[in-house]
Amino acid sequence: MEDTIEFREILNILLKGKWIIVLCTIIAMIISSIVSWFLLEEQYESKAIVQISSGVQDAGIMSNFVSNEFTPTVYMHRMQNVEQNKKYFQANGLEDFNKDNLTVINQLDTNLVEMKYTETNPEDAQKHLQLLMDKTKNEVSTSIKETLNQLEKTYLNESNSLSNEIEELMSNYNSVITKNKLPEVLILQTITSSQFLLNLTTEQSNALSNVTGTIQNELLQLKAQIDTKSAEYTEVLTKYQTVKTELDSFKTDPFIRVIIDPTLNEDSISPNKFLILTIGLVLGLLIGIGLVFFRSSWKVLAKK
Repeated sequence: MEDTIEFREILNILLKGKWIIVLCTIIAMIISSIVSWFLLEEQYESKAIVQISSGVQDAGIMSNFVSNEFTPTVYMHRMQNVEQNKKYFQANGLEDFNKDNLTVINQLDTNLVEMKYTETNPEDAQKHLQLLMDKTKNEVSTSIKETLNQLEKTYLNESNSLSNEIEELMSNYNSVITKNKLPEVLILQTITSSQFLLNLTTEQSNALSNVTGTIQNELLQLKAQIDTKSAEYTEVLTKYQTVKTELDSFKTDPFIRVIIDPTLNEDSISPNKFLILTIGLVLGLLIGIGLVFFRSSWKVLAKK
């Protein structure tokens, strides 16, 4: 004979133990309520969205650096820099930064970066997210300005080096002219690109007519080098002045544009009280039913 329990028997067992089921359910609901309202801290979330773009304006000589710096990926890495965030929190008199509170996502196929920060009250969540955004913006600005400073020094050193080379070449050129008693007008020709005619003395004309091919070639080579170095010097000096101007006027605002400021959300995102109460209800029913069937089985075994 098979030991089977018919539906009616199951129903009878449940009805006999209904108060156990009710009691277990009530206890489970009370426990889940205590956990929801008193044990678990409420968490509030602040959200913000920024747009990162390197092509919003002509960056001139800085275009390569700007295109590398102002990307969603770089911004996200700076935003999630745990060590820097800890230092920044400490500098502002805040508790230690918790990386689990911050979520940074690059929206698919866009240059938009979405940030979320959770805290135990909505004001702190909003404030801390704003602090992190300001910190990241300052880091980007500092990085760009450091690059500009390095470029400025590089171009300044390069211009000084070219200036010294030009001075040495001019000295060699003038030495050749002086040594061979050539007209001083040739000195002037090294610093001008225009052609002009001057009245020369008989002595100067004789000196010019006696210029050998070797001397002429030497002068031409020196002048060509002077012209080349002068063009390089002008180009480097222009770059130096451009970098110096950009250093004084550079701002990150056009490249990092806030689409949505950190929000103040007064509705908590966790704990999910309804879910916890539902789980408590289900667990209470299951535990109560389990105890009822256990009691019934125990009585049957005891009779045997």
